[in-house]
Amino acid sequence: MFQTIIFDFDLTLVNSLYAITKGLNKMAVRFGLPLVNESDTRRVMSSEAKDFWRNLWGYHDEAWNDYFLAEVAGQEKFHLETAPGAEELLRRLKSEGKSIGLATNREDAWDALTSIGLARYFDAAVGSGEVEQGKPAPDMLLLIMNKLKADPALSLYIGDAAVDMEAAQRAGIRGVGLLAGGTSRDELISAGAWQVRLAIQDLGKLIHSLT
Repeated sequence: MFQTIIFDFDLTLVNSLYAITKGLNKMAVRFGLPLVNESDTRRVMSSEAKDFWRNLWGYHDEAWNDYFLAEVAGQEKFHLETAPGAEELLRRLKSEGKSIGLATNREDAWDALTSIGLARYFDAAVGSGEVEQGKPAPDMLLLIMNKLKADPALSLYIGDAAVDMEAAQRAGIRGVGLLAGGTSRDELISAGAWQVRLAIQDLGKLIHSLT
């Protein structure tokens, strides 16, 4: 039975496509950049924060960071939606004494959890701001497993993107890919996924097994 469950944030614990796209288009209007749609957002969401803008608009202006923090970030939380079944699963895992962690390419992992009211379920959280390299490098998973004193053989990492699965494989733990994030089963498996499920509400039996 698995003892440590580590989650990704965007499109795993929360549906953030609408919120992020809305904020990006506010920035686009402010700086005269091309408007984006949810497909554009999905394409870059797994990028490290430092690469996000470049992958979206082809270059990076420091003024965008300042505007994002001042005018966009504080509003995003009002448009985030917790994934169906996510809080119920976290509550169950907490009641069973599991170690629960978050590893996200967002810079501030605890701020992300606090914004949707889920921080109380987590024992540790790591964002890209705490490590040399974000996913697909294994750095943040190795760090959070160290914080949780986790046994890799009894640990899972739950995510929606190929970079999540690659990071898990490189960190020596099992990765479970979620199709709800839009990445195909083949892409997830090719990136190293141990198992693939449709969405977070389909994880209960898997977490309570060890094959």
